[in-house]
Amino acid sequence: MKNSHIKSLLALLLVSVTALAACGEAGSAPAADNGASQNAAETAAAISDETETEAGRAGTADTLPSDIDLGGVTLRVIARQGDEDTRIEFFADQLDGEVVNDAVYTRNMKVEERLNCKMELIADGNTCHGGFADKVSRSVQAGSDDYDLVANAMYNSMPIVLKGCFADLNSLEYLDFDQPWWNRAFLDTTEYGGKNYAAIGELAQTMISGAFVMFFDRTAFEELFPDEPTLYSTVESGGWTVDKLISYCEPVYSDVNGDGEANEGDRFGHFFTNTKTLGCDSFVGGCNINLIVKKDDGSYEYTGTSERTLRFFEKMHKLLFENNNTLRLSYNNEDIMKTMVNKQTLFTTWMLSGVNYLRDMENDFGIIPMPKLDENQPEYNVFTHDGCSAFSIPITCGVMNETAALLEALSAESYRTVTPAYFETALKGKYSRDSETGHMLDIIVSGVYLDLTYIYGQNLGTPIDTMRGILGGQSACEKAASTMAKKESSILKSMDKIITAYEGLA
Repeated sequence: MKNSHIKSLLALLLVSVTALAACGEAGSAPAADNGASQNAAETAAAISDETETEAGRAGTADTLPSDIDLGGVTLRVIARQGDEDTRIEFFADQLDGEVVNDAVYTRNMKVEERLNCKMELIADGNTCHGGFADKVSRSVQAGSDDYDLVANAMYNSMPIVLKGCFADLNSLEYLDFDQPWWNRAFLDTTEYGGKNYAAIGELAQTMISGAFVMFFDRTAFEELFPDEPTLYSTVESGGWTVDKLISYCEPVYSDVNGDGEANEGDRFGHFFTNTKTLGCDSFVGGCNINLIVKKDDGSYEYTGTSERTLRFFEKMHKLLFENNNTLRLSYNNEDIMKTMVNKQTLFTTWMLSGVNYLRDMENDFGIIPMPKLDENQPEYNVFTHDGCSAFSIPITCGVMNETAALLEALSAESYRTVTPAYFETALKGKYSRDSETGHMLDIIVSGVYLDLTYIYGQNLGTPIDTMRGILGGQSACEKAASTMAKKESSILKSMDKIITAYEGLA
């Protein structure tokens, strides 16, 4: 499943950074992804409709009434500010010369003036985890009108959606989900009975910065493989697969520190944390591994022990645990990027925001999509971090339509001004002079999709965490088939509960 609106980002990249350039049926249960790549043609077609317009991003009009006036109402927005990526979605106290901050500040002021309203921003110190959802749930279930708009981590919001805490966004005025600033794929996946209770889109900068990608040391690659095609051309040809990645990792190992052991201080082809890690999410998404698929009769099938899934684990075992292909240390989060900066690894995986930790890297580096499982996989697929912000309006809100107008206006103005500012700064670096990277980003962004087990992870027993554990150690990886088989009953029972919960809301 692809997020068609996100294509517009690439037109921006082409303009602003030199050459740089996300399934359900109404009235049915939330649809599982039967293979994200099946929508590639639709997504590719969308780009021509949504990007290369004469007006461009800045001139893309919304459908809010030209004479809209909210009468000076104060609208309370509770949002995260636990780190820079979450904070900058809403919080900018003043102009300070920093491009994204100033764009957010200006957006907020412009929307307030346009709608004749005032935003009261309520800061929550969480990022993805913690008590944010519990706070909102307690407030709503107590009948308290404390918040008008909630911006919380996607996976953390879905459990309280199922509790009936949020209003049906499709029933409100002003929201136009056909606009390019909305992630239509998420709405299609989570729709039940023609209703949506949460939405994501370009107002969530975390949706973009959280896309999982593969970084590589371009300088080292060209030195090690002078006769090989560029990685960009390999991607373009459709040949960038896990097997290809392994083939490039196997010859790289070198006992740099001379101690006769494969350990820190040596050179490896690839880095992967030696415990549960989001690196797992990147490969699961890239290889288009879906643990639940919806069958033609409307029932759900568990595919955690399918031939494809088990083949995925076999390939990952080879990459992670054989032939010194992978350096495995306790490094996690941004520390992952150290191994590339220190010239210890040729490839590493993290979210797009990882570019922030490569600015001082001596060697040139590049960004490419996560590899496919094999060449039979039609498209490159991308997970975006399940902590990206999702937007909802509590059922206790006394000014729902006014809040919907605010949400639409903020999203539209983010599309027009904030996203360009984000790319101008976040994507600056040595690779910005690399014209091929722009097209790689095009491929990456066009591959973003949302898997049902990722969206409803908490309600399904967090299947991705099981996957993380399997890739966290060699013994666990070798027991993958039995581990995944044990999950089938509980996941399907949990899926039934999700459907029952939606029926209760209807």
